[in-house]
Amino acid sequence: MKIANILSILLATVLGIISAQWIFSPESAAQSLSMVYMEGDARNTQVRDFTAFFLGTSIMSILSFITKQYQWIFSAGLIFLIAGIFNVLTSINYDTQIAVASLISELIFTSMAFTAAYIYKTNNL
Repeated sequence: MKIANILSILLATVLGIISAQWIFSPESAAQSLSMVYMEGDARNTQVRDFTAFFLGTSIMSILSFITKQYQWIFSAGLIFLIAGIFNVLTSINYDTQIAVASLISELIFTSMAFTAAYIYKTNNL
């Protein structure tokens, strides 16, 4: 279970740092994802949704670490899996480029979360 704890805390930390960037420096957070920092209601949506996405998955990872319940970190991994799937589907359906750096991150985060979830569920390692 030590590996699951490490993965949970590592994932929570990385996602927490990303969410803090969206909270305290959203313009640089948007630039780090090759995004335009939007205006008006679009900016509100952009900052709100990305903060919720990263902070929510960070909290799920922390809850899994605290409770040792696999469901929390599995849910975080599921969110990143869906993001990765739509990263690819968007490029196919809407004639855009795959965001390769984001896809790699999504796959890494998914793998970390699902590995930790498996270990918590089976009480191995």
